[in-house]
Amino acid sequence: MIEDSEIRESGSELWVEPGGEMRRLVLERKRWFKSVEVERKQEKLFELEALLKGLVVYGNLNNHPLSDRSHVLHRDFGAELEVVKNALVRSIILIRSLLPETEANILHFQHYVENRLLSDYQRSMLLCRAIHQTSPIESLYVLCHSLIDFSELANNLLELDDRHYQVFYYLEQMLTREIISNHYFNPFRSLGFAPHYDVVRSARVSEIVKGIDDKRLKRLFSVILLLLFKILRYLSLIHTESTDISRLRDSLLIIALVNSESRVLAESFEKFFPDKLREMGIERSAQGKRVVELLDAFAFQLQVELKKIFELEIRNATSVSDAKQLQNGLIRTRGMLTNIFQQAIVELCRVFDSSLDGKMIFKEFVSKLEQSLKLRRDVWLFAKVLERLENVLEQCEGSGKLEPLYDSINTLRNFIYYYQNISFQFVRAYDRDEFQRFFDYVDATVAEELNSPEARALFRKEVHSFRMFLEATLNAISHRSELERIPFGTDEAERLLSQFLQ
Repeated sequence: MIEDSEIRESGSELWVEPGGEMRRLVLERKRWFKSVEVERKQEKLFELEALLKGLVVYGNLNNHPLSDRSHVLHRDFGAELEVVKNALVRSIILIRSLLPETEANILHFQHYVENRLLSDYQRSMLLCRAIHQTSPIESLYVLCHSLIDFSELANNLLELDDRHYQVFYYLEQMLTREIISNHYFNPFRSLGFAPHYDVVRSARVSEIVKGIDDKRLKRLFSVILLLLFKILRYLSLIHTESTDISRLRDSLLIIALVNSESRVLAESFEKFFPDKLREMGIERSAQGKRVVELLDAFAFQLQVELKKIFELEIRNATSVSDAKQLQNGLIRTRGMLTNIFQQAIVELCRVFDSSLDGKMIFKEFVSKLEQSLKLRRDVWLFAKVLERLENVLEQCEGSGKLEPLYDSINTLRNFIYYYQNISFQFVRAYDRDEFQRFFDYVDATVAEELNSPEARALFRKEVHSFRMFLEATLNAISHRSELERIPFGTDEAERLLSQFLQ
């Protein structure tokens, strides 16, 4: 198990030891956490701090998948306000579960009384408590009390007719000040990695790290892994099971957090970590050089993928009214990012153990070879489905019967749904625009409107053009280094094709 409570979280602070007041806060919070007798306390505190961070970074519109920012001041921010309100409510529930029962009961009673009558003396006592925060419990108490007020405020703001950006912005500003002023639970305070949950629970990874002889390199590599695993844990908080669009939108706050943290991570992988390896004098060694190459490649890929996710998968997510569409976008977003981070962890660990199998770390791990094999098979299938559709279109011109065409279009839509949820996540970012354009075209096509030869000719032209793109894509996939010596076997693909064409 890798853990290091003495390491900071971002930028150049990653390498600085906490001291003085900061060290005292770290030790007091450790003691408090050890004394907490609550089931799943690690998971609860992790989720709470993720939500607190998310509430802050959600105020930055760069963390929102908005396609048009030119009219942002005049658009309705009701959906975003609801995301904030729901995150506040969830945070309150988590805090109450971490407080001793007596404190939780007092909090509930005081909030009840405050809504009716609270003396000036009682108000001043609450204010003093908020200023001093002499213990983690007191910090939690004050935080919970404040978040209850903010949740009530958010609820009332949602009732307004005018919920423009300024309403959202000023609520976020007040929330941010409240969160970062908390003594023990400000998630941006340099408290380092929290040993309660910032651990890598993989015996295989721990074994690899312990095998690194150079202590400085071992520590640096541990920091890299802890950062990668931490964002993987954030991704696990993206919930896609609900069919309620409001519940689905709640995950946008976690995506905002992942976007923010990932960009900081990418910057540190491009600059900070290579500089540290250079200072150690090992950046030119075989292992050091390979680590730098992998970090740079990962940073580039991560930034490209995040851009494409915001532009394609969850574009204008708070404006989407179709719950299934949003759900599918969130599923693909989580899948793509999880895959990227898992691949990065496995490839970095292979620098120190070339025999490592990714499934030793992640049960659901899909290697690059497996990804390429699946993608090659499914792109071939896609082309065959379109080839059949072209044949049906040709037959329609002779027979005049449109029922087979309607059936083929329905088959195409079923295949696109399969492809989007199975293999689309493995498509390289710069090819996704062409796929998405065709998906949107098919989605907008009404089969019954293809009753004229002219309409069918235009439709056939689009289908043929995209099939040619698929043929070129299939050729490019087949030339990937991991597939060069693996011929394409059509048996499994033919079997799957027959299922779609039934």
